[in-house]
Amino acid sequence: MKNSTVGATLAAKGALRKDPAIVTYAYDNTWRQAHERLTALEAVYDPGTFRALTVVGVGPGWSCLEVGAGAGSVAAWLCNRVGPSGRVLATDSDPRFLQPLAANRANLEVRQHDVVVDELPAAVFDLVHARMVLEHLPGRERALRRMAAALAPGGWLVLEAIDFASEAPDPALDGAMAARFARWHEARSRLLESRGFDLAFARGLAKQLRGLGLIEVETEGRAFTWRGGSGGANVWRLSSEQLHRPLVTGGYLEEAEIADIQAMFADPAFAATSPLVVAAWGQRPQG
Repeated sequence: MKNSTVGATLAAKGALRKDPAIVTYAYDNTWRQAHERLTALEAVYDPGTFRALTVVGVGPGWSCLEVGAGAGSVAAWLCNRVGPSGRVLATDSDPRFLQPLAANRANLEVRQHDVVVDELPAAVFDLVHARMVLEHLPGRERALRRMAAALAPGGWLVLEAIDFASEAPDPALDGAMAARFARWHEARSRLLESRGFDLAFARGLAKQLRGLGLIEVETEGRAFTWRGGSGGANVWRLSSEQLHRPLVTGGYLEEAEIADIQAMFADPAFAATSPLVVAAWGQRPQG
């Protein structure tokens, strides 16, 4: 599909619907600071993503699908990488932050799409990528099969998923602050799990890709030390703010605890290991 438009193929297949998708994602884009949180995530995680996409060889003329494109930084990078002879389709269940990106990029198409519910065209993409998407979806196995089936022969599936098991306070951290971080870790994990998040999904990515018949499967993990007031700690702060109401109404945390947690993430005395992001990639055989 390197020399044809993504839009034409999708129109022919009737693959993507335009009616609103049902969203159960805990960090939905309707929140007033959703764009700020998404761009904070991009600032932290884009360098690792771009390295992984470079490893699989994304280049001029490729046809790419970016699933759950969020604020669009990866889609924009892909547009630059594939050039005018390539095409990028950026999808999201709520693509409100993606539309402005398409205004001045002729090789970018934006569609509203629920990868669990809506079909994709088969065997047309040189790259299918998703970051921090599938672990949130109760129908992740179906979505994963659909994404793999959308690969053209020789195409690459690149997945990145988050694993909270690596989160741990700095050993030198004040005891009260360490206990506060542990409360946040447990409460956030329990809330997300109640909404269908798979806490162990990232650890099984390589097995999942091999089970789909992909070859040349590789993985890597990325974790950081985030100090209070840093970009990473700001991701934690914004996440705790977006989940504030469900954490309280669900009985996971008290109002005062959340206020203390948010203050902690801005305190330079705070430090902890970030969540682990596992990246895995595999190639559809040519034959």
